[in-house]
Amino acid sequence: MFKRSVTFVTCDDSDLAEQATKWGNLHEFGDMAWLPEQRKVIYRKDDRVAITSAGDGLNNYIAFRSNPTAALMAARVTEELLEKNASASARCKAAHKMVSSFETVAYGFTNNGHLFTGYPVVGFQHRIQASSACVGSPEDMLLTSCPWDPRTRGLHFYSNAYSIALSKVSAFIADMKQLRERNPLAFCGIDAKMGMLLRYVKASSAYLGKSEDSIDFDITYYRSYTRGEPSPHSDVLDELQQMALRKYGAIPHWGKNRNFAFEGAIDKYPKADKFLEVKGRYDADGIFSSEWSDQVLGISGSPIIVEKGCAIEGLCICSEHLHCAPEKGYYCRPGKVYTEARVCSFQPI
Repeated sequence: MFKRSVTFVTCDDSDLAEQATKWGNLHEFGDMAWLPEQRKVIYRKDDRVAITSAGDGLNNYIAFRSNPTAALMAARVTEELLEKNASASARCKAAHKMVSSFETVAYGFTNNGHLFTGYPVVGFQHRIQASSACVGSPEDMLLTSCPWDPRTRGLHFYSNAYSIALSKVSAFIADMKQLRERNPLAFCGIDAKMGMLLRYVKASSAYLGKSEDSIDFDITYYRSYTRGEPSPHSDVLDELQQMALRKYGAIPHWGKNRNFAFEGAIDKYPKADKFLEVKGRYDADGIFSSEWSDQVLGISGSPIIVEKGCAIEGLCICSEHLHCAPEKGYYCRPGKVYTEARVCSFQPI
């Protein structure tokens, strides 16, 4: 049992490329949320403190609480309407309002479990590390529900994450800023989900551990319920991911990616052969394996599925227009900054 002291500080992102490489060494539990369109970074100053420090703080993050189901469904309808507005100006206004409202209430942190009276928020590790209000939410015939509850047509989103070696992070951030300058409004969808979360991951000797100290870039954004439905700015997000994976050798998160990200992923682990040897020894009959795990681990088959509209769903990287949605105006085009990328871009008639 130990205590932590948490303070959130919002700054402009002008020196993010430099700060990102050292913030994790300045604060034991430090991380940051980057709001690209708003050109802001929310820095989390989070350190271990003496157990005698005053405070019984609690992390009750707003987005992880149960809410009236009707309100969640209404928010989803609004989000769908905003997404169909290709100009994104309304989406950006909504994102600014969301970030401001979260900041006003300290993102759900309280000093005593009930009220926020100011920073720092000091509390025991188990009350600060994670937020779990939805675990104890009431069983009330779905009058209320958690945002991700599959029983309701509430919020629906896509979470995408990958790790980049700390030595390459500054260059990646610089490239991402170039991409932002080409189309700032395309990043409002990221801002609307409280930004891109940057978390630090230490190098590990584990067979599937990171071979270098890294930063995990975690991005959450809108995703349609309708299969094959394109998003107006998905080309920017897909270019960003292809840039990370191909130019900067990013390692995809095993659970937060679509098919194309896993092609060749196992080759990025220097000790993958040792892992597969142990896997074969402990599970010789493949009881814990599946067609999917064999594909992503490079044992047999490929995670790539090439078919009509496959790039819209992330099943492939487009190489021809048919892989996008030409009937809706989306064609396979090179990336704007990382020109080796191939993405589905909207080309109005």
